[in-house]
Amino acid sequence: MKLLHQASTIISDRYRIVAPLGQGGFGTTYEAEDLTNYKRVALKAISLRGLEDWKGLELFEREANVLAKLNHHAIPKYLDYFYIDTPDDRRFYLIQELVGGQSFSELVKKGWYPSHWEIKEIAFQILDILEYLHQLNPAVIHRDIKPQNLIINSKGNVFLVDFGAVKDVYRNTLSYGETFVGTFGYMPPEQFQGQAFCASDLYNLGATLLFLLTHRSPADLPHQRLKIDFRGSVQISQHFANWLEKMLEPAVEDRFQSVEEAIYALRQKKSISSAFSDSIIPQRQQPAGSRIIFTKNYQRLVAEIPPCGLNGNNLLLAVLILSVIKFVFVWELGTIVTFFSTVFLLKLWIIVLVLLGLLFDIAGEIYLEINRYTFKIEWHLFGLSWRQITGRTVDIKFVQLDSTVNFLGQKTITCAIWEGAQQHKFGSKLRKVEKRWLVEELRDFLGVI
Repeated sequence: MKLLHQASTIISDRYRIVAPLGQGGFGTTYEAEDLTNYKRVALKAISLRGLEDWKGLELFEREANVLAKLNHHAIPKYLDYFYIDTPDDRRFYLIQELVGGQSFSELVKKGWYPSHWEIKEIAFQILDILEYLHQLNPAVIHRDIKPQNLIINSKGNVFLVDFGAVKDVYRNTLSYGETFVGTFGYMPPEQFQGQAFCASDLYNLGATLLFLLTHRSPADLPHQRLKIDFRGSVQISQHFANWLEKMLEPAVEDRFQSVEEAIYALRQKKSISSAFSDSIIPQRQQPAGSRIIFTKNYQRLVAEIPPCGLNGNNLLLAVLILSVIKFVFVWELGTIVTFFSTVFLLKLWIIVLVLLGLLFDIAGEIYLEINRYTFKIEWHLFGLSWRQITGRTVDIKFVQLDSTVNFLGQKTITCAIWEGAQQHKFGSKLRKVEKRWLVEELRDFLGVI
């Protein structure tokens, strides 16, 4: 394919072409310089005149639309999309963040032989990307995971690029006679028929890992009844081989049905066939009488802590607070000057805060959610969000019971999540046995993910 642009060409008075990075079936990707900030970007260009049919433009526009909605550290960020008309053509441009590093394909050509432990770590990184894509609504299927589309930098971080074949599952699947999208050797059988499922990306990944292990295209390895017979070509553990074999099952229903299943199986030491006997992480026995609504699997943990209601403790506190309010308003509200004095307003503000705290003790709810990427703690009062804390799950250092003593010598025990140097406390009104149980459940979940 003839290059659309030469080095030093300036596009849209903003992007200066540095060098071509690669060519595909529909267009060319260049390294370019953004003249507004002098940062390097990846510029992908296609020519309407150079397309054989409208399929290329449809895929290009779909890629831009999907990338604009993605936000993952291992997917280069979308920056811009536009077109330029010339006297005899219309050219379309997609601008993305440029990530440093080399593709798996380039590294293998240079003699890179990662150990099977390194390959497992790579597998986890790519599965993390796929888990993000597949849990979107609608789910995003990449359809072209292969060595050329995976970049690894000097720190060992893997990036997924080129979403030119991307598909979202809310669109109708391609009909059986329609052109397939993908790369021979890395595509599962259903993609040859124009179909794609979340499990199709798992096959693509399995074939890519096989390439790293053998330095050969999966299409060049022996096959038996459409199934790649790779065991004689690799030296890996039995468990890893079994896992890889399930990833590469020709029939989509025989593969892992979700990224979560694949992650769970790869982490286990037991046989693949028994790894899914229970898709729910084993839970500890919830304390008798606990009203916490609790759900947990290998993707997500949710705990809903209901209001504790009116009881002896907060009833006594309410009586004391009302007595203080009576004193403030009856004995100190003598004049208009008193009413607007700083001391009086400060006392009033303290009373309001104490009343809100008491009200939350009686009617407040706490919602806690943790998944592989983020965590959230929300405090609700009468259905309204009173306070919210959000963060990244990877930043959670540990979970523990925390105790503090106030100026009256009263001891309070809470559940506490440490996010770096920050501590987030909740659940002070739970019974001690519930707090201990909830902390252990959180530790178990974080240990699995």
